Amino acid sequence: MIKKLSTVVAATMATLAAGAWADTAPAAPTLDQILAASGITEQGYIEAAYTHYNFAAPNTANGAPTSLNYFDNKANTFDLKQAFLQLSKLPAEGVGGLVNITTGSDADQIKSYPYSTGAASNSYDLTQAFLQYSHGIYSGMAGKFNTLAGAETINDTTNTNISHSIAFLNAIPFTHTGARLTVSPTSTLSLMLGSVNGWDQQKDMNAAKTTELGLAYNPTAMVSWTLQGYTGQETATAPSGPAKLASAISGLSADRTLVDTVLTIKPTSALSLILNGDYAQQKDAFVNGNSATWSAVDVYINYQYTPAWRTSVRLEDFDDKDGYKLGYGVGSTKSYTATVGYSPVPALELRGELREDKAPSAVIPKGSGFTDTVQYVALEGIYKF
Repeated sequence: MIKKLSTVVAATMATLAAGAWADTAPAAPTLDQILAASGITEQGYIEAAYTHYNFAAPNTANGAPTSLNYFDNKANTFDLKQAFLQLSKLPAEGVGGLVNITTGSDADQIKSYPYSTGAASNSYDLTQAFLQYSHGIYSGMAGKFNTLAGAETINDTTNTNISHSIAFLNAIPFTHTGARLTVSPTSTLSLMLGSVNGWDQQKDMNAAKTTELGLAYNPTAMVSWTLQGYTGQETATAPSGPAKLASAISGLSADRTLVDTVLTIKPTSALSLILNGDYAQQKDAFVNGNSATWSAVDVYINYQYTPAWRTSVRLEDFDDKDGYKLGYGVGSTKSYTATVGYSPVPALELRGELREDKAPSAVIPKGSGFTDTVQYVALEGIYKF
């Protein structure tokens, strides 16, 4: 009897010991921990939205009478805008690299030449892929990378509105393929010099290269300022808007120059003010040899009420001085956007937005007539992982 009891006690003690060991065994590392241990940074998100254009239901095939917001150019539709994944290893010293893949409907709009867009597209884009070497105050990169221009980016987690500004879609490029050198003589100043294929061209459309110049100055935590410019031969593209000009040329390579600046001021930890200005000129844009110019001013007012709630207002004036860039008439197109964001948890943000665009002339179809105004409403969710 005593022998049997000893056997049961021993078995029980062994079981308890095994359970205790299991309870104290280290948990398996997460993917983030594995990547971090290798010096790799991961960023990913899924962005889905519902959009509706013009409550007046204009008489157009897809319900969207405008290309002013061509990232969201269909009415009354649910959409997977982006599934975004980025892996990077960019050490302060030595060799590194970054790969960024974008899928979803936005991928069709940001693709570089010569890849297809629209119906022939597979909604996939290799948005960035570059190598980098850093040493001291110098950093060089080669491959495909985002433009220096603009207050907004392709990465929608960095933007405060659902929709993109007219300037982001029409005044500046999205990406470049080439080489860029950055020199940072101080912790607050960086200077950039690059040579690239051109605007959104993974494969160059001509033999000439575009020169990229940039400056970033961050004197305090409250103020930052960037100034960037691009100049080189680009292929002229005539607008597709309802008031497009018959005299506009497409397919001819001629000099294009862009100057862009962004000033950010943060008076408090909750409030930020952003001013973005653009000026561009395309040579030989018309059959008579004349140039076309366009400019834009965007103002963003962002306020974080609580860790969960925020608002963003964007005011925009896009001046299509020659009626060339947008195809909605000669003069200024105004845009007014108000966005509310709510984050119930840090990984999730829900957004709602109202927007109105006002063209310089009544060329937008509306029923049996025309209007100069388009309204837009959208709801969106972004989950970050």
